[in-house]
Amino acid sequence: MKALKIIVLVLLSIVVIAYGVGFMVYRGVDKTLLETSYYHTVVDEYELDALIHQQIGDMVPEVVRNGLTGGATITDPTKKMVVDTQVDLISTAIMDALDEQWINGQAKLVTDDLVSRISGSNDTFTAVIDLSGKFGEIEENLIKGLEAFSDAELRMFGVPRSHIPAMAQQIVAGLGLPESLVLEDLVNDMAPGTVEMITGYVGLAQTWFGVLAYVVFMVFLVLCLLLMKVSGGFSWFGVSAILSGLIGYVAITMTGNLERIESIAGFDASSLPIPKDVVGDIVAFTFSGMKLLPLVFMVVGLVALILGILLGRKRKA
Repeated sequence: MKALKIIVLVLLSIVVIAYGVGFMVYRGVDKTLLETSYYHTVVDEYELDALIHQQIGDMVPEVVRNGLTGGATITDPTKKMVVDTQVDLISTAIMDALDEQWINGQAKLVTDDLVSRISGSNDTFTAVIDLSGKFGEIEENLIKGLEAFSDAELRMFGVPRSHIPAMAQQIVAGLGLPESLVLEDLVNDMAPGTVEMITGYVGLAQTWFGVLAYVVFMVFLVLCLLLMKVSGGFSWFGVSAILSGLIGYVAITMTGNLERIESIAGFDASSLPIPKDVVGDIVAFTFSGMKLLPLVFMVVGLVALILGILLGRKRKA
């Protein structure tokens, strides 16, 4: 009979240990990737707004140049100088309007909406990035830039000084910028069906690793106490909790670096618009926040084990 009890407890322990590891991983994800404050911290701590601003600044001149030349190569030195000056003027006007502070706010707006959608708080995306409000700033920046030119330079552009405001307005209209960017449209265009799939997985995880998880652990503790008596039950539960926490800690530690994630997922972080070393720091920061719960499991297990040992000694005495 005792052997049967041990076999049953061993099987239950294996299931509970695996379940505990899954619980730790989910709670770690829930406290980081599914938490808006996490993204706010990442954006501010790692100055992602400045990095994104720099990346956009690297792309804008080429886009402007293609718009001015239609993609054609300019060989005439004079025309090339005029085009280069126009590209620099327009690019600077755009980037000064889309400054780091504005990008910071838009990044937090988008991540808040993504988290709300994925976690199930919202059924649809609601975030809209308003660009129309920046058109006026771009015009003002162009006017300031054009007014800084001498009359001779303006004649080279074929723009009388009195026509500068109209020229600035014409340039902005010719940029073809959208008045707004709707997050739902962007997600549906770039990754159709992906959000629904992720939301479904998150919903399952919330069901299996929410309140149900505490019920599972309590039922397991009760079964340990019933099958192995009080002292043996606490000891068995404690060892199981320690093993679960230890396995969870090792699993999180082993996968908590960028190189391992690249190997598992099969992608190159160098292709991201953020420097690879910064991505590595963010990954390390994220997984560092996931290591607390496994430690809690090990501490709780150690307490239960010590309690079981003390109760066993008391009973023998």
